Amino acid sequence: MTNQALERHGDPGRFKLGLYSSSNQNLLEKHMTGLRSSLRLIFLLQSTLLFGQGATRANQIPALCKVESLPSDIQNRLKKEYSCWKIQEPADLSQRAHERWESEKPQECPGIAVGHFESAKTPSYAVLLVPMGHADGGYRFLVFSQKAGQPAYEPRLVEKLDQNGAANYFIHRTRISKFFDEPSRKKFQAHTVDGILLVDSAENEYGVEVYFWSGGRYRHEPIDY
Repeated sequence: MTNQALERHGDPGRFKLGLYSSSNQNLLEKHMTGLRSSLRLIFLLQSTLLFGQGATRANQIPALCKVESLPSDIQNRLKKEYSCWKIQEPADLSQRAHERWESEKPQECPGIAVGHFESAKTPSYAVLLVPMGHADGGYRFLVFSQKAGQPAYEPRLVEKLDQNGAANYFIHRTRISKFFDEPSRKKFQAHTVDGILLVDSAENEYGVEVYFWSGGRYRHEPIDY
């Protein structure tokens, strides 16, 4: 074909290339639109899942703080001897204490700790009680344990507070080995598996004490935590 003919009719190759490019561009735009829609859907599903898990955890914690979560013998003792007291719950904590408690792993009820505090064979139950109607007005820190060969749980009053400030406190189980090496275990006679942390989150008096069974009683030592 002559140059004049090409000029008159146009280059067939160029015409086809233009159609091909335009078609590809449309396909690419459709593909990107579908991809963006898929990503939005994935994000929404993940957000819903995470929110649901958070709501589930938030609902589980108050249930763990119910007195019904404890053995029936302990429930009866609390209802009989501490009828005007209740277990410390997340809603009772001050803002600083709540933030500090939320950082604990695993996250458990701030008023209950379960562990082998006195015996490696049977668990003990530590509870932090606060007054009903005025949860900041004081606390009673008790540990319930079974005596050898007996089904009943006996309470021990470990610590108490009779003034405002209870909202700054919570308890948490910990491994003794986390704070005591072998020489320290021998020095303090701390031979049990677990101890109990009593955390004070007051603004000017932040401190943590570890309580442990030693020589037939509970002792405590300040720790960096």
